[in-house]
Amino acid sequence: MDWITALAVVMICAGVTISVVVLVAVGSIRRSLNDGAARQAQQARRMAETVATLGLQLQNAQTRIDALTDSNRRLAEQLTALGERVGDGDAGLRTGGPARLLH
Repeated sequence: MDWITALAVVMICAGVTISVVVLVAVGSIRRSLNDGAARQAQQARRMAETVATLGLQLQNAQTRIDALTDSNRRLAEQLTALGERVGDGDAGLRTGGPARLLH
């Protein structure tokens, strides 16, 4: 019975060792997964902040584009009106008398 008892003790020690190794591995895997999930959550928060910032910048840029488009339209209208006034002034000078050259 001596060798059976020794074999039983060795088997129990092996079982305990294997159980401890499995528990440590599972704990390590769980910790790695938790760390990865925390990093992903942090990256998702940063991306959401970036998207919000970019949305605000886009809105500001669109407002600026609209303002510049309006300014461009007004300048084009003023240029057209000025061109018409100059054309009307030139036509009045030409029909009223000889054209003068200024040096």
